[in-house]
Amino acid sequence: MKKARFWIRRYFGFSQRETNGFLVLLLISFLAIVIPLVYDPEPDFYDLSADQALLDSLAIQLDKNRSIPRSETIHPDTAPAGNFKLHKFNPNTTTLEEWQELGVPKHAAQNIIKYREKAGGFTYKEQLQKIYGLPLAVYNRLYPFLDLPDATVYFNGKETSPRLPNTNKSTAGNTNRIRAGFKLEPFDLNAADTVQLKKIRGIGSKLSARIVKFREKLGGFADEQQVKEVYGLSPEVIDSLHKYTFIQQKFIPKQISINTASFEELRTHPYIGFNLAKLIIAYRTQHGTFKQVEDLRAIKILEEKQYQRLRPYIQL
Repeated sequence: MKKARFWIRRYFGFSQRETNGFLVLLLISFLAIVIPLVYDPEPDFYDLSADQALLDSLAIQLDKNRSIPRSETIHPDTAPAGNFKLHKFNPNTTTLEEWQELGVPKHAAQNIIKYREKAGGFTYKEQLQKIYGLPLAVYNRLYPFLDLPDATVYFNGKETSPRLPNTNKSTAGNTNRIRAGFKLEPFDLNAADTVQLKKIRGIGSKLSARIVKFREKLGGFADEQQVKEVYGLSPEVIDSLHKYTFIQQKFIPKQISINTASFEELRTHPYIGFNLAKLIIAYRTQHGTFKQVEDLRAIKILEEKQYQRLRPYIQL
């Protein structure tokens, strides 16, 4: 044993205490391997009877559920069109419950009432298409029964909203009667200021300033889908921006020269950032100036999807 201790201390350079600890560790490891081989308790057997009874009861319950008629389990929001009695109605006086009776999902009916209150009422049928969450199939089904003009009308070549039908003649001249609906004309997304952007419902001072700031950093919107990248815009606001804004076909965004731009100029662009800017500078240092914009693909971290998104904003 002394020879073993001497050999261990000499080979590993252990102290006497470290050698004792090493031998104890070897002993514990040996026992951990040998004891399970020597002591082999008799394995427990799994009794299936209890679980089998539970499975049988669940199967019986499932059979009962299948026997329930489908018509009793249909949710009102998803029921087929044939379950609703359609009739001519005025969307400016229809209540939440009545909208649901006509087959409109509850969340869409709530949006209709909110829109009606803020816009001062519906002036023509096509306004219902602006309601977020209203399925197109439901809109098409209700269209013939709406007690409103079909669409906008034209007066002296200019588009104007038709007047609301007078649903209560006794209130004619009353200052509280429903006002004509406001119709927002589409505007250029790249030329709009915060005042124009705030005309869209859901966009206030903060969001309008955030959209303009992002647009300036970007160099202009090349595609209307890019507004989704602005932080804090809800799906409803994005949908409204798509409806009421446009991008000029010949619009060219502000471009950055990848051969002359400084690290700071590259870094601050939303589609480049710190890491890619550093690699662009490193490529210029090692290989000289870029011969063509497509040479950016030589940078390994730049994925093809990212390159295509960045392409309108760079030049040599």
